[in-house]
Amino acid sequence: MMSLKRKKRRIGSSREYIIALTRWNSRLALIACFITVFFSLYSIACGIILYVSTGQSVKEFFHYFTINSNFLTAFSASMIIPYAIEGIRKKHFSYPKWIAVLHYSGLVCTTLTMAFAIAIISWVDPVMAFGGYNFNLHILCPIMVIVSFFLVESGYHFSMKNAFRAELPTLIYMVIYFIEVVVIGKENGGWEDLYYMTVYAPIPVSTIVVLLLATGITLLLRWLHNKLNEIRARRMAARLWPKDVDPVEINIEIFGLGRYMGRHSDGEYIEIPLDLIQMLATEYDLDTEKLIKPFIRGYLDSMNDMNELHNRTTRSDQTS
Repeated sequence: MMSLKRKKRRIGSSREYIIALTRWNSRLALIACFITVFFSLYSIACGIILYVSTGQSVKEFFHYFTINSNFLTAFSASMIIPYAIEGIRKKHFSYPKWIAVLHYSGLVCTTLTMAFAIAIISWVDPVMAFGGYNFNLHILCPIMVIVSFFLVESGYHFSMKNAFRAELPTLIYMVIYFIEVVVIGKENGGWEDLYYMTVYAPIPVSTIVVLLLATGITLLLRWLHNKLNEIRARRMAARLWPKDVDPVEINIEIFGLGRYMGRHSDGEYIEIPLDLIQMLATEYDLDTEKLIKPFIRGYLDSMNDMNELHNRTTRSDQTS
């Protein structure tokens, strides 16, 4: 009798966790993305104010890779915020993979600015690397972006193809920089050599060094992201039901999740938490399609209740 009670109590507590499985993920993602957006835009705003106050052209301010990187990072993080808010409401956090790759790309760019500032610029021009608002742009902001990125649990596995796409903004900037600085030249209306790429080493050597640095950072961040996802998946699986749980309990739980999400749906489409269902199917050796069915039943059941309530309210208003 005692063991049965313990099992019921253990299943009950797990059931409560399953229904709200990603609510905390949503809250954490919301906080992390707000931090990223705030620090990125604040640092950029400080830089613009400084440029204007010293009489320099704001247009030249946007020649810096650091500034464009922070804009990309702020933009990508801001796109996750609506999904995090919706995740809190529906207790299921998910967002498109292309946004995750864009977020990854922003991380690559901002991390590269920090690495480049520490490893190269600091030896040539310490003030440019760490002086004034540059400390925010080159050190503080990238650190906050790195921390916040890994707090957002996307659940996606980044492939080598994703890594190449994440590095594309860096490659595009390098091409533009080469054209403006080397091909056109400052004397002909091009850019100043802001990063001393042609001063202390031949341009082919500088280019190879930056490419190796960018590629190394991209692959390192990809490995860390995928590894962290694996750890989170194992930890989440460990917090589920015991291995000998009755599959009926899981179906009931999935049905309850469907009812909950149905109550908070917009009524225009059914959002299936396929990542969660597949994880349960894999963990307990169940069929994914069979697990989707109780979710759909719970979802539609909840929506029917909502429609009936709406109809009763409408008839009551018409009668009165």
